Amino acid sequence: MRTQLEAAFALLMTGCAYNQAPVVDMTNVDPSDYQNDLAYCETYAEQVDKGEAAKVGAVNGSLSLGGAGAIAGAVDNGWSGALVGMLVGASLGAAGGSADGALEATRVQGQVLRRCLSEMGYHVYDLET
Repeated sequence: MRTQLEAAFALLMTGCAYNQAPVVDMTNVDPSDYQNDLAYCETYAEQVDKGEAAKVGAVNGSLSLGGAGAIAGAVDNGWSGALVGMLVGASLGAAGGSADGALEATRVQGQVLRRCLSEMGYHVYDLET
């Protein structure tokens, strides 16, 4: 199960970025200054720990679906069904929870990036309120 979780996590991390570049009004903005400010704000966005968010999501998902799987398996097939249900539920919960955690962290990274640019005086059109 751990190998499967690590593989899923690695796959998720390769596909996660800040979503897309912020939509910023560049009227009367020096592109060089903007690139410097963007790089500065990206350092703050990178402080959002996707790995930790994915790990917490995996643990929470594993616990919740593992318990549900155990109950469903027990109802259907007694103690042996409970064990199989727990293992299947925990595996699925870990994968789903890891994905949810990483996606949420990616969303927060984009939000941090956009808020930073906004605080620096840029008009950011895709800033969440």
